[in-house]
Amino acid sequence: MDAYGGDDAPLVVVKGVLEALSKEPSLAIQLTGPIESVHAFLKDMPVECRSRIVCVDAPQVVDMGETPARAFKDKPQSSIRVGLGLLKQGAADAFVSAGNTGAVMMAATLDLGRISGIERPCIATIFPGKRNPFVMVDMGASVDSKPSHLMQFARLGLAYAKVALGISQPTLGLLNIGEETSKGDQRTQAVHVGLTQSELPFIGNVEGKQLFNGAADVVVADGFVGNVMLKFGEGVADLFFDFFKTEARGSLRTLLGLLLLAPFLKKFKARYDYREYGGAPLLGVNGVVVIAHGRSDATAICNAIMQAHRCVRGNLVSQLQSSLT
Repeated sequence: MDAYGGDDAPLVVVKGVLEALSKEPSLAIQLTGPIESVHAFLKDMPVECRSRIVCVDAPQVVDMGETPARAFKDKPQSSIRVGLGLLKQGAADAFVSAGNTGAVMMAATLDLGRISGIERPCIATIFPGKRNPFVMVDMGASVDSKPSHLMQFARLGLAYAKVALGISQPTLGLLNIGEETSKGDQRTQAVHVGLTQSELPFIGNVEGKQLFNGAADVVVADGFVGNVMLKFGEGVADLFFDFFKTEARGSLRTLLGLLLLAPFLKKFKARYDYREYGGAPLLGVNGVVVIAHGRSDATAICNAIMQAHRCVRGNLVSQLQSSLT
C-alpha cells in the first residue's frame, strides 16, 4: 500500500488500512513511504493491527501534479516504485495506490511489464446499475487508442467481470452514440466490425442512456470518453448528496422528511457512492495493481484494498492471461 498516495495521505491511508485489517483477518499490509513519517502515523494504532503491518522505506514521494516520465526517471525510490518492486519480487501479492495515476500506470507498465499479447494496459471501473453493476473499460489509461487496443480491452474487461462480479458468462457492449452499426467515428465502427467477427459475447452498440439499464455486463470505450464519463458520474453523485445536505439545513420540515427517508438514502449511497467500490484495477500488467481516487477517504482506501484482495484470491492475472490465448 502506497502510504503517500492521495490528497490526504498518509493519515487517511493509515485509517483505511486499519479498517481493512479489521474486516479481513488474513490481510498483512506493507506500507511504503518515508519510514519515520509512516511510523509516526502508526503509533496510535491498536497493537493487534500493528503486528500485521510492515513499513518499507521509500524516501521519495511523487506529487499529484508531477509528470509520469519525470517521476519515473527522477524518483526510483518513490513509494510507488518501491511498492511495485515488492510486487515484482513476489514479496507482495498486490499493490494499491491513490497517488498520481499517470505515475502508477507508467511505473507498473515498465517495472512489471505487460501480459503477453497486450499492447496497452487499461483501467477497469465497476459502475452501479439499476439491477446489477457492470464493468467499463478503459477509464483513462490510454486517451488515444487504436481499434486493436479496444479489442484487447474488451477481452480484459470480460475476464475481470468474471472475477469481480462473479458472472460466468458476461455480455459485452460497445459504447457508441447510437445502436445502429453505422454510428460512431471510424475507430468505433472498426471496433464494431472486429467484435462482431470475434467469438466474444458481443451484443452490439450501447448508448449512454442504456448503460445503467443492464444493457451489457462489460462496456468498452476509449480512455478519453471513459474518463469523462467517470468524472461526470462522480460529479452527479456529489451534486445529489450536496443537494440533500443543503435542503436539510434550510427547513425543519425537509429535515424531518429526510430523517424518514434516511434508511433509503443510506441504501442509495451504498450502491452509488464511488467510495464503496474503492479503486480501479490496471488490467494488462503482470500483477494486481489497484488505482484509487486521489481524494479517497478511509472508506475508499479500505475498499480499494479489499478489491485488490478479491483480485488476488480470484487469480485475476491468470484469468487475464487465459482470456488472451
